[in-house]
Amino acid sequence: MKALLCTLGTLLLPLSLWAQQTAIIRIKGGPNWQRSVPLSDRYRFPQFQTGTITYTTGQSASGRFNYNVLLGEMQFLDPKGDTLSLANEQTVRQVQVGESRFHYDPKIGFVEILADYNPIRLAFKPIFKTVRAEKNGAYNQSSGTSSIAQYKSFIGSSGQLSRLEQEGDLLLEKDVLYGLIDQNNRFDKINRSTILKRFSKHKTAIEAYLKAESIDFKKEDDLRKLLQFCSTLL
Repeated sequence: MKALLCTLGTLLLPLSLWAQQTAIIRIKGGPNWQRSVPLSDRYRFPQFQTGTITYTTGQSASGRFNYNVLLGEMQFLDPKGDTLSLANEQTVRQVQVGESRFHYDPKIGFVEILADYNPIRLAFKPIFKTVRAEKNGAYNQSSGTSSIAQYKSFIGSSGQLSRLEQEGDLLLEKDVLYGLIDQNNRFDKINRSTILKRFSKHKTAIEAYLKAESIDFKKEDDLRKLLQFCSTLL
């Protein structure tokens, strides 16, 4: 696939805007299904950015990277300008893309680090959730009123679109998965249970804080505020 070009002026698409723009996306079935999704929805950033990949061996390499949200893959531009996906992801420790850092987790793939609260790091993963699939109606056109229960296209637990083989359309919804990366580089979805587990020695204080502040675990600002409080207890 040739290099994908964008005309957007900014290099960084804020996380809050990513989830808000184009809430529902319709993907056309067939071999060219990716083309039905705008570039601004496919990728984390409007443009491929200069960055560095660091491997678990300590070796590193520079290039131009971007995270493909639709496929759940870290991609780069080769010397010819073609878009390629990283191979052997399990050997990757971190990818720096512009000012953003990505950590690779074996279970969920790449997640982007938002903030450090030593020894915990707040991270997120932009994902697509399956709303429904639709079968084709007359003249091979997708029918929005006729959904099917089984289809070969699906979104996995990591938010990655695994494959799209049915003829009908697939409706996707943007979402964001927040989580914590612990000192052992393990990623866990952030919720009340996770917080109390990671800061078990301060359970009473944190439970009181959660009750007083009414923390929404789906809002970045609330999560930052909660983790800032937790870090003061250490």
